[in-house]
Amino acid sequence: MSASALALPAPVAEHRRWLVLALVCTAQFMLLVDDTVVNVALPSIRADLGFDERTLTWVVNAYLLTFGGFLLVGGRAADLLGRRRLFMTALTLFTACSLLCGLAESPGLLIGARGAQGLGGALLSPAALSILLVTFPAGRERTRALGVWAALLGLGAATGTVLGGAITETIGWRWVFFLNVPIGIAALALAPRLLPRHQPSSEHDRLDLPGAATVTAGLLALVYTVVQTGTQGWASPRTLLGLGLAALLLAAFAAHEARATAPLVPRGVIRRRAIAAADGATLLAAGALLAMFFFLTLYMQLGQGYSPLRTGLSFLPFSATMVLCSGIAIKALRWIGARTLILAGIALAIIGFVLYGRLQPGGSYAGELLAPLLVTAAGMGLAFVPLMTAATTGVAGRDSGLASGLLTACQQIGGAIGIAVLVTLASDRTSALLRVGTGQRPALVGGFHLAFHVGIGLLLGAGLIGLLIGRVRTDGSPPAIA
Repeated sequence: MSASALALPAPVAEHRRWLVLALVCTAQFMLLVDDTVVNVALPSIRADLGFDERTLTWVVNAYLLTFGGFLLVGGRAADLLGRRRLFMTALTLFTACSLLCGLAESPGLLIGARGAQGLGGALLSPAALSILLVTFPAGRERTRALGVWAALLGLGAATGTVLGGAITETIGWRWVFFLNVPIGIAALALAPRLLPRHQPSSEHDRLDLPGAATVTAGLLALVYTVVQTGTQGWASPRTLLGLGLAALLLAAFAAHEARATAPLVPRGVIRRRAIAAADGATLLAAGALLAMFFFLTLYMQLGQGYSPLRTGLSFLPFSATMVLCSGIAIKALRWIGARTLILAGIALAIIGFVLYGRLQPGGSYAGELLAPLLVTAAGMGLAFVPLMTAATTGVAGRDSGLASGLLTACQQIGGAIGIAVLVTLASDRTSALLRVGTGQRPALVGGFHLAFHVGIGLLLGAGLIGLLIGRVRTDGSPPAIA
């Protein structure tokens, strides 16, 4: 197969690769911070703009809905339209919508801008990861780059909580959004100088419109239904109808892809066992990780009385440990193998969740919370590097955006579903404890215990799926052409 058919960019000089990595990681870091930074500011937003309880949730949900719904199309668009072009277009949209969010004077404008911001994120994230994949050749350098990318997961979530608390308590909630603007402008100025050009090949210059429409509609229906379970309940007719519609649309997408001549998801990608298994394990592990952040934030603020800023600072040891263990995983992957490293990481994370299930109201940070934070962070750092490597190894350059979109979709949708399911279970458990006379804080923490125990089940599922991942080549051998 010719180089033109692969649609690969010209090789990037070694000294520029790490500048490219810094640029795409900065863009991804903005998106990860945005997942959590707004949560801390919600009470202030409600007071200033006059939100009611029902509509306030859509400041978060509008972003999650469009981000999760358009990820697969965003990934394929990076392959078809050009990675650099889509990266810059999406970054412009995300930055402009961040400015609109900060300037919003009404609930409707803020929710609309958040939805458009999520669309920008859905296009930006897979474009950034696909640029990383084609910039770094398969082997040790790509594994190192993916280790940095994986470390952003924990770092972004904790940083968002710290920034949200600090900004809201000092200069006001609008700067939660304004902060993205100078960063986005600087990244846009550097992108044309650093990012390699990517000219899509003529044989892949069209989008599978029926496939794109059905999968986007299916994902939007799924995410919308899941985020509404907080008010509708899982057994309500509306929720069951939404889940049924999502399943029908995704089944229609699968049937269409099986007979399409130019499918949105190339068969050679989805049929690779390591990729499918890594994406599935990531979906479950991300659900457990993001739910952990959600419930620990509530535990610290409602169960322990921490301020938002102190809560964010309490997560910093988690972030530092995850960064450190991601670096260890980069080196260990060459000698231990992906499957063994994933299972070791999942085992450590399970130990951390077991310890979370023993937290008590009023317990000290150093005595009860710090140890499980460190153990869980070590496990997640060790597991996510080989998972991301397995999910992207052996993918042709022309499909790197699609592989990136699949992986990112599993992270986002896994997190949304994990939080929604565990919140329902925890709330029911707390209500049951209150009905039998348990105090407010013990009942609340009792609900959290159940959530962490179910989180153990998610991690066990991720570990079982991880068993399907075979040997992942990190020796620099060329990628398979699927």
